[in-house]
This record gives sequence, structure tokens and C-alpha cells, in this order.
Amino acid sequence: MNRTLLLTLALLSLSACHRIERTDTAAEGQGATTPAPVQRNGGRVLRIIMWSDYIDPDVVKQFEKQENARVILDTFESNEYMLAKLQGGGASYDLATPSNYFIQVMARAKLLQPLEAQKLSNFGNIGVGFLNPNFDPGNVYTVPYQYAATGLAYNGKRFTPSSESWKLIFGDTDTVRFSLLDDPREVIGAALKYLGYSVNSSNVAQLREARDLLRRTVSKRGFESFSGGPEVRNKLLAGTLDLGQIYVGDLLQGAAEDPNLKVYLPSEGTTISTDTLVLLRGSPNPALARKFVNFVLEGEVSAAISNYTYYGNPNTAAAPLLDPFLRSQKAFNPSQDDLKSGKVEFINELKAGNTTRLYDRIWTDLKAR
Repeated sequence: MNRTLLLTLALLSLSACHRIERTDTAAEGQGATTPAPVQRNGGRVLRIIMWSDYIDPDVVKQFEKQENARVILDTFESNEYMLAKLQGGGASYDLATPSNYFIQVMARAKLLQPLEAQKLSNFGNIGVGFLNPNFDPGNVYTVPYQYAATGLAYNGKRFTPSSESWKLIFGDTDTVRFSLLDDPREVIGAALKYLGYSVNSSNVAQLREARDLLRRTVSKRGFESFSGGPEVRNKLLAGTLDLGQIYVGDLLQGAAEDPNLKVYLPSEGTTISTDTLVLLRGSPNPALARKFVNFVLEGEVSAAISNYTYYGNPNTAAAPLLDPFLRSQKAFNPSQDDLKSGKVEFINELKAGNTTRLYDRIWTDLKAR
């Protein structure tokens, strides 16, 4: 699934004197040639492939100083690109940050090795709603890094929602100008949630009901487009859109500058996806990689990352250290009860075969309208 859970595409600007080295695939284009592997002097070089602009550079420098090591960051803009790069060989990476619904794909491709998260001294900081996930029972391969819940965004200066519900989009009224994410799992998942079903449903009757609802929805006069986060923010600010389905972090990046931008998690429930840290098979420096993961799980470090990215944080020790602006946003951190109950539900990998084909057909049909 192409991720529109993208952070600001501007890449870290680091001076030559900094010890962080970065290969910016987002800047070079995703067809860029993978650089030659870096010499691992004494095992003190750590190479990570992660979503662009997804870590505070000061956190990286702090780890380098603490461990007398060098960190090299390569970036990607979709799980699919990351997977292709790992399977293509070239650079030898230690860690990656795939989304939760890609974990089993990578495990089947034999790209992962056990992280042994239970042995990390800071693993106890992870909130219970993120432990023992069904995409990785027992946290064999993964530690949660950041997450993105999906909500509905609006400009409070120009529009006041009558309720915090999906019905403003999926209901019978046609007076709201709205957009949906350009992402099949998010859009189909939202329709399923509105209808009272799981976002991971494989029930043919439920999926057909969601398909029919979405057909009616995109046929409304108020439907504007399938759009990503930055585009939604700009249209809300310009007043050309009333509501937009959006990843909460994407909206909060704009809301920090303009408090009129607001977002809510619909009352019927919504989706959530988690980006994880995984240890790659063939990692040249697994011991240093595990030290980095444990370092990131420290409360202060984890909070610094979220204060930089504006994305959700699964670390309970980080919660009191988050920026007051983020802590004031109800949509930023879904409650543990909502996570455990499935009201805020993780997007999981679909079962291969008929289910995948049905989702694909629904999405193709919608995009053709």
C-alpha cells in the first residue's frame, strides 16, 4: 500500500561538520543508485533506512556521541520502495522502519531477524495497546516507533462540523465539500468503520456494502478529490474544502502554525498504522542496532522524536515530556481503551487471494469514477 502517511518531504539539512551521513533518496529520486556499503570500522557504524524526515537530527547526534559511533540514514517514501531496495541488495542496512502491515511481508521474504525486544531495558515503556500486536505476536521482530491515526480535518475559522462523525461524509447530506485520502486501505477502512465493521474485513457482503457506500460518496457534488495531507491542509486554509480525511500528524504540522486547523477522530472509530523498528537479517552490527533501539525507547529521546515529527507516540514514558501543543490535541494520542477495544483499529496485512483482489477491484472502480 502506498503510504500517504508522509511527513514533510523536506530533508534534514546537515552541515559537513556533522557526523550524521545521509543518502537522501527522496531528493535524488527513488531510482537513485544505492551507494556503496560503508566500511564498518570496529563495528561502530550503524546504517538505517527510514521514512524521510522521521527523526530529530539531535537525537542521532546524541546517540553517536554516546556510543562513539557513526549513523548513516537512507530514506524512502513508500514501504514498497523500501522493500525493493532491501531485496535488491547493495548497501547493508542494520535497521528499517516499515509499517505494521509490511512486517509479515518482510518476514516471509526472510529479511528480518529477531530483535529480542523483551531483553531491551526500555521496552517496558511501550504502552499496552502496542504490545503483542497481531502482526508480530510477542514482538519477536518489532518495536513500535511512531504511529498515525486517521481523522477528519477542518478549518475552524471557516467550518464548524455538526458532529464528530464519518456521517458528514458518508451520510445522506451533500452540503459538505470533502476529500478522501489517496489510499485504498484508509478509504475502504473508513467506510467499513462507518458501517460498524472491521477495517480488515474479509467478509464479501461487508466489502460490497462498503463499495456501494463509497460509490455513492464519490458521486456527491461535494466530493473534491483523493488527496494527501499537505494538499488537504492547503485547501482547508484556502477555504476550498470543508473536511478532509487526513493522517493526524500531517494536520498537526500545519496546526502548530495556524490554530484554526483542527482534527478529530470520528466517533464510529478509525484506522491507525504503526511504523516499527526492525533488525534486518544480515545486519553487520546487530549489537549496535539493538543499542540504538533501546536508546530510542528512552522517554526523553522518544518525546524528542515526536516533538520533531508531530506523529503519535507509543511510549508511555514520553507522554509527560511531549510538547504541550501535542498533548492538548485529543486526536494525537488515542486512548488505551480505544486501542484495546479496536475502536481505533490497526490496519493489518490482507489475506492473499480473493480478499486482496476484492479490495483492488473496489479501489480501481472508485478511482475510475
